[in-house]
Amino acid sequence: MRDQRHTEVHVLGYRIERVRQFDHQGEMVVQWYEVLAPESAALIGSFAHRAEAEREIVSRELNALQRPVAA
Repeated sequence: MRDQRHTEVHVLGYRIERVRQFDHQGEMVVQWYEVLAPESAALIGSFAHRAEAEREIVSRELNALQRPVAA
C-alpha cells in the first residue's frame, strides 16, 4: 500500500492534509483528512471529511479562548 499526502488548506495556522491510500494496483482504497498542529506539525486528529477537520480546529480555538488565564 502507498499513501499520498496533499495539503488541502491552512486554517488559523493549522494544516489540513488529505491522505489517500492506494493498493498495489494503484486503486484508491481509502481517503481521510488529518489536522496538524501549527508549530509542531503534531497530528491532532484524523477525520473522514474535510468539514469535520475544519470544525475541530474552530472548536479547539474557541475552547482556548474560554479558558481562564493563570495569573
